[in-house]
Amino acid sequence: MHIARAYCVEADRVVDIYQARALFFALDEPRRRFQFLCSDDACRAANATRVTGVNYDKLVEDERDRVVVKPHVRMNQETPHSTDCEWLVRERAFEVLDSSAAEPERRGRAPGYRHLKFSDLVDVFSPDCVTTSATHSEGTESSGAASLSQKASEVKYDAGLQRRQSANSTRADFLDTVVSVYELLEADERREAVLRIGRGPKLPYSRAFCRVEHYFSARGDRIFHGGVRVRLHGPNFAVRFFDRVAAPNQGRAGEALDVSLYLKRETVLEHWNGKFLIAQLSEAVKPGHYAHCYFFGGIQPHRAPSHRLIVVVESLDYLAFTVRRRVGGDG
Repeated sequence: MHIARAYCVEADRVVDIYQARALFFALDEPRRRFQFLCSDDACRAANATRVTGVNYDKLVEDERDRVVVKPHVRMNQETPHSTDCEWLVRERAFEVLDSSAAEPERRGRAPGYRHLKFSDLVDVFSPDCVTTSATHSEGTESSGAASLSQKASEVKYDAGLQRRQSANSTRADFLDTVVSVYELLEADERREAVLRIGRGPKLPYSRAFCRVEHYFSARGDRIFHGGVRVRLHGPNFAVRFFDRVAAPNQGRAGEALDVSLYLKRETVLEHWNGKFLIAQLSEAVKPGHYAHCYFFGGIQPHRAPSHRLIVVVESLDYLAFTVRRRVGGDG
């Protein structure tokens, strides 16, 4: 059963799994895992229904695992949900949709994705609807100075937007949510599953996500991605893509240019998800680790005269990393 949100006992509020992850990494070490209850008020009041947060406390994926389990919320079989719980109602709606003769193109698709339920598929990425934001309060930068409930108030989001999910559409405004879906789809499934970015047309996931090397040949809004090397630059992080971009209007025609991203620690820490990003990038720097970077934004010439391009995003909500550990040790 798909569960998009849960009530975090320690934070005393309803959060999605990415907000729970941000709150977890905002804590000082040693950290303790959170307790979660159902987000549905009536269900929680009637049954004290517990749910489980999975992998929100993890930083690194091990490439020896054939299927990586992404952060998510799952049912706890010991405490069943009430029949009118929002998540049971949604699940029943998907079951009807999947078996409906009026929607023959959807029948059979729920079990069709090997590692992803049809109800977990994101159909629309709405970057123009993003409402999560950085806060400049001292509590964001000093995790020991504020209670978890105070930190939770700094992780801002539009609860109404999160709840506007119909039986045939799941909408996301945080890039990490869409990236998780993309990485769980097999290559053939990416050609079948469709995603609309903003007000653009529906595209197969295989086209909605585009390698950064094809940036200048892509048409319309895309989510760009590629492998990266992460290095410390003082307290900050220098991120350089392995792939180079042929930019016909930069330097010599067709010249392949480096693409990089520079992240200042103090700027990242102002973002609601900043502590997690810092922890993630710090892991990527370690020997035997590497990262894959996704971004929704643009590429422009570096302001200093050079054969380099830089990635520009409007918000860190539009930037995501997957950090992995190589098989075979620290080399």
